[in-house]
Amino acid sequence: MKKRSLHLQKYLAIAVIFLAASCSKVQNGLTSQTENQNFTISKMGTGPQSGLNYGDTILNVTYEDGTTNSGITGINPSNATATDAVYVVSPGNISPNHAIAHKVVYGDSGYNSDGNWRSESDAQQIIPARYFPGDERRYEFSVLLKDWPVWNQGDPTNESNLFQLKVSGGENVPLMIRTQRNAVRIRYQDVSTKDIISNLQPYVNQWIQFRIDVLWATTNTGYMRTYMKLPGQSNYVLVDEKTNYSTFTGNVSDGNLGYIKWGLYVVPPNSTRIAYHDDIRIINLNQAPTTTGLIWGNSVPDANPAYLDGTYTIASNLTNPAAYNNSSNIYIHPNIKYQAAQNIVYVNSASPAPNPGDNVIGTPRSDFSRSTLAAAGISNGAPGPGGRYLVGGWINATSATTPSALDPTEYYEFYMEPKSGYYFNFSDVKFTVLRGGATHPNTFVLRSSIDNFATNIAAPVTISGTTAPTPISFNASALSNITTPVTFRLYAYGATATSGNTTVGLNDFQVYGQVLPNP
Repeated sequence: MKKRSLHLQKYLAIAVIFLAASCSKVQNGLTSQTENQNFTISKMGTGPQSGLNYGDTILNVTYEDGTTNSGITGINPSNATATDAVYVVSPGNISPNHAIAHKVVYGDSGYNSDGNWRSESDAQQIIPARYFPGDERRYEFSVLLKDWPVWNQGDPTNESNLFQLKVSGGENVPLMIRTQRNAVRIRYQDVSTKDIISNLQPYVNQWIQFRIDVLWATTNTGYMRTYMKLPGQSNYVLVDEKTNYSTFTGNVSDGNLGYIKWGLYVVPPNSTRIAYHDDIRIINLNQAPTTTGLIWGNSVPDANPAYLDGTYTIASNLTNPAAYNNSSNIYIHPNIKYQAAQNIVYVNSASPAPNPGDNVIGTPRSDFSRSTLAAAGISNGAPGPGGRYLVGGWINATSATTPSALDPTEYYEFYMEPKSGYYFNFSDVKFTVLRGGATHPNTFVLRSSIDNFATNIAAPVTISGTTAPTPISFNASALSNITTPVTFRLYAYGATATSGNTTVGLNDFQVYGQVLPNP
């Protein structure tokens, strides 16, 4: 199929795609023709992605539970309908007890699916396992060619696919591992090929392991490096690579996405083929950003810690919070520890009534001083993502001409903790605030637990607006080399009301700086 012209500018308009701060290479580079980087492989198939570190496992299909989807919701074992088109076998390879078998019988409709003779598994419906431009990934799998026959001169030359890095929408397939005649070969999206095993017969009924490292790109800035470990070899050997190469063949703005398939696709006429697969893994190779920038932000309307009671999208249900990297979205740096939030929606609300089941899970967590403050009133007049709670109970002025002073028991609170082995360098902390009326608190101060909230991080900020959201910012660069958890408290004071309930609202916040590995 003809390949579409791709435009990086269109891709950049898609806010849900994570662009790495730099398209880094694999840490150890390619210093030889062997590659044996190992990562700790989680036994979890997949789960919510709150941020990926270099070497994190995104998908791990082992079949050790004896099922054809390895117990992972979203794995499609096969679209072929024959009862033995896909089944579990024993033993497996690295995961020793089980593997999966795909079988295709040419001419039998039970082995024909998606318009061809095939039986393939795929992970297209597992959202974290999909790939897009900017993703740097490692793909691993093991394959055993069960009783694979010898090809003789004059026999059909049909190629059989064993593994595919696919792009949806009928785009050219970026990479396939295939057999043809007696060879195993790589075929790329530009239809070029490279035979990596000239004669597969010595390896029939033995496990062959593959590793493919890819930087996905729509321009000639990507790479594909394929490694193979034959029976008897102790290390992976680099068998082919393409650098300065356009690897992603689709157009994200058209809805194209990348995913993996494994099994059997196409067999020679009047033949039967069986292939076993095991240990299908996807590993993250993107480096966490080290430049100064947003390290924690929460301004997605459906996941804000200051919203009204109602049905909202909790942060843990977002596909990958780390994929959002601008001030209008949720973001949590991969090296910040994720923690569940406390939320104000279940406190002191009569209209609407509180519903603890609707509490938003934050990233990492946020709260306010419950001992003196409580949810009071709303902004924008109605429940739902357009409205926030105003927090009330701030201290009143002693007289109309003497604004209220800072009360250390009244604050919004935010807690951040670096993952083990990392530290914070803060730069700026920003909020969007609003107040319930012209006599309500109008001055804001930020303090931290580093000195037990004794001093202001920066000069107080005073606003003149009332119910209109107003941005404020604090320079926090004095907080550097922070290896311990940090709690920030935002205090509001300066009310001129001498009685009644004064209120302040918080729409969103962003924390800027760095999260770096300990030296």
